[in-house]
Amino acid sequence: MTFQFESLQQLLTMDGHGFYVWTAVLVSMAVMLWLIVSPLLDSRRALKDVARDIARTANSKEET
Repeated sequence: MTFQFESLQQLLTMDGHGFYVWTAVLVSMAVMLWLIVSPLLDSRRALKDVARDIARTANSKEET
């Protein structure tokens, strides 16, 4: 197996295109991470809201 780049410096710079390539990689990874984390946080928030509504309903039934 042969590697395309001979050193880590060549991998990072990519003949002057490294800035654009690594910026695109980082932005893509950030978006993908957000697409995973955001629904999880929304789901957790929704479950807390439902639990709060159930507790509120149970408390109002006990008072009557």
